[in-house]
Parts: sequence; structure tokens; C-alpha cells
Amino acid sequence: MTNDAMHLLHTLLSALPYAETTQTLPKTPVSHITADSRAVVPGSIFVAYRGVSVDGHRFIGDAVARGAIAVLGEAPPEQVEPLPVPYVHVRDGREALAWLAAAWHGHPSRAMRVVGITGTDGKTTTTTLVGSVLRAAGEHVGLLTTIGATIGGQHFETAPHTTTPDALELQHYLRHMVEAGVTTAVLEVTSHGLAQHRVTGIAFDTAIVTNITHEHLDFHGTLENYRRAKAMLFEHLMNTPRKRNTPKVSILNADDSSFAYLRPIPAERSLTYGIEQPADVRAEQVRYDNSGTTIQVDSPLGVFEVRTHLLGPFNVYNVLAAVAAGIAHGADIPAIQAGIAAVQRVKGRMEPVDMGQPFLVLIDFAHTPISLEQALTAARAMTNGRIIVVFGSAGLRDRAKRGMMGRIAARLADLAVLTAEDPRTEDVNDIIAEIAAGAAAEGAQEGRDYVRIPDRTEAIAYAIAQAQPGDIVLTCGKGHEPTMCYGTTEYPWSEHDAVRNALQRLGFTANQQAP
Repeated sequence: MTNDAMHLLHTLLSALPYAETTQTLPKTPVSHITADSRAVVPGSIFVAYRGVSVDGHRFIGDAVARGAIAVLGEAPPEQVEPLPVPYVHVRDGREALAWLAAAWHGHPSRAMRVVGITGTDGKTTTTTLVGSVLRAAGEHVGLLTTIGATIGGQHFETAPHTTTPDALELQHYLRHMVEAGVTTAVLEVTSHGLAQHRVTGIAFDTAIVTNITHEHLDFHGTLENYRRAKAMLFEHLMNTPRKRNTPKVSILNADDSSFAYLRPIPAERSLTYGIEQPADVRAEQVRYDNSGTTIQVDSPLGVFEVRTHLLGPFNVYNVLAAVAAGIAHGADIPAIQAGIAAVQRVKGRMEPVDMGQPFLVLIDFAHTPISLEQALTAARAMTNGRIIVVFGSAGLRDRAKRGMMGRIAARLADLAVLTAEDPRTEDVNDIIAEIAAGAAAEGAQEGRDYVRIPDRTEAIAYAIAQAQPGDIVLTCGKGHEPTMCYGTTEYPWSEHDAVRNALQRLGFTANQQAP
């Protein structure tokens, strides 16, 4: 990452919490920081770490040959060939990269209030709602979600399949926010982003969890490791610099299994939200209709109603988390109500596509067992007709969830169309077979209760062609994502275009603005 203002090597390295070198660090200008030897230019710092599939230490020689003026690595110095430039031993290369990135950009998170939102499901919607509430309360808000970054009214696309950008990109966005006059940054934070130190060096002030359920066990190994990674966001609260008149606040879901695990982590103030269990912010009554949800909230500010355009019981939790965030930031009731009401829809989250058809088509990002169950349950509450669901499961990711999702679809949908969802280097038919085995184990019959159509465009067209008046077609797993991964190539993809094209083939042509 380049910057017009040059930085001195010894100053940047002084930001590292742990570093060892026997060499004197020169006061040399640094032009670039990178963990990719191919991106090294003269004046770069090269950071080597042991990745999932590649060991960056193998490329130290190449980095030096390209002009690196210092190398940071996890390997002890005695295991590294003598270099003509300083070698700095660090305990974790990703951690070191994050601290360097923060220092390079002048630690921008220390100049704003920073809200971090983690969880398995609902992060993007909750981040959007929290940002809207704080904006209604008069704060200048910057957002970073799965969908992209929003800063000063501009939207920036982030990499596909990545919620939390790498540390260098993330700190770049935070610096951009500071320069745009943002007073509060609201960040969607993944377990990968936490475990891989992408958010290390960010001074969080408010930490929010949506829920913690079965997901990403391919990376974390166990649910305990996954939960521990999520907990890191809350541990960051009291371990990062304090800001004037800004308490460290944790916001927890009292109804979720994560509550007992996260509750003991210290914070200066803790707020809880929920529906079933006692909570600081609690839904006392919930009324659903075809255009949204009305929630009567009991809170430290008193009892009041909020109205959201968002559908489904799971969105009640997302709204309650946003109400709690508003309270933590000093928002009053009218601001909270206005902020919640202002969110018309969130792209790819139970998002309706209306082209005049006599049935409802919803696009949702649900790609975990619990989110698929929530989406199907919400759809069931919206119609007396059939539920037709289109979904798959990502390749090279948590395989255990495939059968689970098949069983859920067999229980809650009338027809499941099993298809591709980023198969990567796996055979899409093998992935679908694992989902189908789960559906069959639940008693579903192929051809009657579920079908296999590997091509996602064809699968969506088939599902929509089966729909009758009053039915709901729910496409899950891709949502907003702009690409589909086959092999190692990201091909352009739009769930919205696939749905609209399928409807047009049936003769529905009512104009709808593309999201």
C-alpha cells in the first residue's frame, strides 16, 4: 500500500507490540508495505507469514531482490538465510502486518468512535440498521459491510466472498473515513477477520454480537475455536486505547447460546437484547404484516414502538441490536425510530423482486443452517401457498452443514431446488449429493420434494416456473455477491439478474429499479 507521505522504517516498526532484531534499524523512508513478494517495489517492507497453503518465508529472497529494505517474519533468525537488509522476528506475521498498516495510516480508528458487529448471521443487516440509527442521531457514519464500504455518500465495492478486508485495505478505508469527516465507523467483523488479525490495531468502542451458530468449522476446526475467535472482538474493547467521553460497551444477545460465554468479558457498560429472556432491550410485542414488522420495545428509555420494513422474526433481533446500539450512543427515541424506519431493504437479505408476478420472489444470503431455517420460517409465516427454495453449499468450506441444510429444507420447504453456490474446485454434483442425502434422511423424495439442477441460472428459472399464485420462491446463498467461483476463477454473477430474466421469460415485465 503506497502513501504520498513517506514513513521511516524505525518509526513504523516501533508500532509493533512484539519484535526482535539484532540489527540497527536505519531511518530509511518506506514506500510500501506488503505480504506479497510480487508486489514489492524498492523501499518496501515485506512481511512473511505461514499462510493456509503458502509459507511466505519461501519468498523472502525474491522480496529482497525486488527492493525490500526490511523483512518481518515468524521464523527465528537462525532459520533464515543471512540477508543484506534487516530481518525482524515477530510472533505473528499477520498481527505485525495489521499494526504496520494502522501505523502507516496514522491509527485512524483512534480518531473516531468504532462499532464492531460480529456473529454468524445478520451482521450486514445489523450493521446497516446501526449505521442508520446513528446517522439519524446526528453522527457522521461510515459503514463497512459484506456489501462494501460507504463513506461520505460514496459506495466502494470490496473483494467478493470477503466481509472483513485485509488489514492494509481496512486501514485504508478507515483513513478515508477520517478524511471524509466520519465520526463513527460501523464495521462488520468476521471470525476470519479476527483470527487472522485483520482488525488488530483497531480501537473498538462498541462490540455487538448477533448470534454464534454452526459455520466456518472448515477454518476454525471446532465450534469452540469459532466461538473463541468471535470473542476476540469483545476482548479488544478493554485492550485498545480509550477515547474521550467514549465508554467501552458490549451488546449481547440474551437469547443466544453465546451469551453465557461472552458475558464475563469485561466492558465498562453492557447492554443485552432479546425476545425470550430478560434483557435491557426486549421485544414485548411483535406484529407482522406484508410490508414489514412493528415491535414494541421495552428499554432503558422506556417503552416505545419501532417500525421496520424488514421481514422475518430474525430481523427483530437485528432491530433490537440496533436499538441497543442507539441507546449506547445516546440516541433518543425519535432518532432510533427514524433510523430503523429509514432502512427500506438490505441488498440480498430477504429482498423482494417484484415484476408484477402473482407470487413473491425473495433473494436472501442465507448460507448457514440457522439462517436457512430462519429464512424458510419467515417465508412460511408470509403465505399459505408453497415455499420453493433454491440453494446450494460452497465448495472447500464447512462440509458438515450440507446435510444439515438438506434436512432443514426437507422439513420447511415444499420444494427444494439444489444447485451451485461457489463450488470452487469441488464437483458441484458431489456437493449437491451431500445436501440431497440430508433431505432424503428427513424423508424427502427426489423428484417430488427436491430436484438437482447444478446450473444456478437454470435452477432459478425452474423454481420460478413452478410457482403458482400465492407461492414464495426463495433463492438463498448468493444474495448480493457479484461473482460465482468455479475452480479458482471468479465468474460474474448476479442473483438479481437471474431472477429478473427468469420472470421475463414467463412474460412478467413490470419495471423494477435494479439494486
